[in-house]
Amino acid sequence: MAGAFYSAFCSAYRFPISFSRGIKQPVSICLIIAGIIIGPSVFSVVNYSNVSVLAQIGGIILLFLVGLESNFREIYTKKAFKVALAGVIVPIILGYAVAIMFGLNTVSALFIAAALSATSIGITAAVLKEMGKLSTETGKLIIGAAVMDDILSLLVLSVVASLPTGFEIFSVAATAIKAIVFVVVSIFIGDKLLVRLVDFFDYHVIGVHSPKTTFMLAMALAFAYSFIAEWIGLSAIVGAFLAGISLARSRNVKLFYAGTEYLEAIFTSIFFVSLGIIVSISDAISVWPLIIVLTFVAVATKVIGCGYTAKKLGFSWKDSKIVGVGMMPRGEVALIIGLYGITLGVITNAIYSAIVFMAFLTTILTPFILNKLYSEEKIKIKKEAFVKIKEKN
Repeated sequence: MAGAFYSAFCSAYRFPISFSRGIKQPVSICLIIAGIIIGPSVFSVVNYSNVSVLAQIGGIILLFLVGLESNFREIYTKKAFKVALAGVIVPIILGYAVAIMFGLNTVSALFIAAALSATSIGITAAVLKEMGKLSTETGKLIIGAAVMDDILSLLVLSVVASLPTGFEIFSVAATAIKAIVFVVVSIFIGDKLLVRLVDFFDYHVIGVHSPKTTFMLAMALAFAYSFIAEWIGLSAIVGAFLAGISLARSRNVKLFYAGTEYLEAIFTSIFFVSLGIIVSISDAISVWPLIIVLTFVAVATKVIGCGYTAKKLGFSWKDSKIVGVGMMPRGEVALIIGLYGITLGVITNAIYSAIVFMAFLTTILTPFILNKLYSEEKIKIKKEAFVKIKEKN
């Protein structure tokens, strides 16, 4: 089995890189397609259970690397919070209405609404990183809003998950407080204390500069943050992102960045392949009308809700569309919410398949549309530069 998986993965990894260059699209989108091909939907070479742990590690490494490239003072802003809030409220309202329209009960409808409110920071961050847009104004706004979106969505999940056994306000409040404290402590104390701790360890505890040992400490901290995030009810990748931000000002940041990129090449590829593997085409046939409507609502609520909010905050229409599209992918967070629903017995396998396909379709659409919008932006900049040069001459 291990040999079959290794061969399948190597083929799945080589093909997307060549194919993505040919069609001028991000590698991530082709890795997802490769996952569908080797997964249960086509050849059934690999099941999600074979790669789930490696995929989770890939998500953690990806978000740790994104955090290392981020400046929290530029990401965690009032603008990002407003965009995130719109990106949660609008999908919840319309998602709930659509689910009720399809005849689902209140609790099932709320789970679908919660899944629609999520934003996959892993997908968006990877696409922005690959396009070299993480440091742009739109990139920083999308990443900040996506992290806040994940936190808000998982808080919504904690409320919805308590409904089958009765709403417990104290449990929900406790989860919210733990999440807020974790984020605040991670950012403000981690930024000052953790950086000094790692740099002190490098030059004083070991007694000699040891890049390998220092890098191992940084990765240990990333996984520790991820564990704490999972423990308090948030996504592990949110913890990894906060760990990366906390270490972004270390004098060893280039070492962390270089070392993590090697791990990213392996594990993050598995993360994207796993998103394709989890797709089951046969399970979705019976609920295809719901999938189509959910996907349309999922796209519209983020583009309109987040995009319109960005426009009201002073961004151009083009940048507002980029922000809205960047918030579209649901990815792993929606799958986590759907999995909770199945575990509690409040949604069926067919409804879960609808959530999976909605998450997959929004995930696969985002790189295509972002690539097009950013390409149009490049063309516009070149035209403006050409006009200026022509006017000077």
